Amino acid sequence: MNTRIRHLATHTERYDTEFKFYQAIFGMKQITTGLVDEHGKSNPERGHISDGVIGLALLAKRPGSQQGIDHFGFEVDDVNEAVDRLNRFYPELLHTRALTYVPFAGVRAQDPTGTQFDLSQKGQANVREGYLTDGWEQPRWLNHIALRARKPEEVAEFYTKVLELKGVEEAGEEGSITLTDGKVRLIIRRCHNGYYRSLRQGFDHVGFKVESVEKTKQDLEKLAAAHPECAPKKVGGGPQTGLLKDLEACPIGKHYFADPDGVLLDICE
Repeated sequence: MNTRIRHLATHTERYDTEFKFYQAIFGMKQITTGLVDEHGKSNPERGHISDGVIGLALLAKRPGSQQGIDHFGFEVDDVNEAVDRLNRFYPELLHTRALTYVPFAGVRAQDPTGTQFDLSQKGQANVREGYLTDGWEQPRWLNHIALRARKPEEVAEFYTKVLELKGVEEAGEEGSITLTDGKVRLIIRRCHNGYYRSLRQGFDHVGFKVESVEKTKQDLEKLAAAHPECAPKKVGGGPQTGLLKDLEACPIGKHYFADPDGVLLDICE
């Protein structure tokens, strides 16, 4: 099965701020229109944005939803085959096809940790606009998504069995497993009790590959000076020392910070 990681979604109460941050720092461009806003209306000025590989949906936070990363998504060449594998190998896990209103996915499912992901296929009626293209190349792009799991081996087996992601042999923290679709990595980090965030299963952080870590750091400083509301949040210091050490254990990132909403990010060359 041909599988590509192509989607990530967050909940935010500050669409314009988040959009400006990802546009200014990572060069992301709008690829869809009509994203539903905080008033529940389709807004022609809002849409998913992309780095040429991943479509990022900055979804309006609603009552009951949590701010930050909500789900991610895969484009496959046969959604029905992926669903058949889910039903065959993991009949206890849930999935739904009630996603006809979104521009990317036809199916929403969960992995063994409960982390939700979408499945998309070109040719499905709801897949539209920028998700119909193969994207483009640019110097700064999202190159890994990190999850937490109590049993990384089971989660890695899930994504290998259902979506045929491939294992990557690379130096990393003890217990972590890295998979790839051939371009973007999925890092599955083991939960531990060294820091309160590391106890939780689910999304951990997102990483971007950049042409220069130093140039990107300078761009972050310039953005903060020109638009303080878009300033990245610093990681580490005081009670957050444990968080910085935990992020530094990830084998890919070289500089660590958070977006204006607090989504944890790292960058590497």
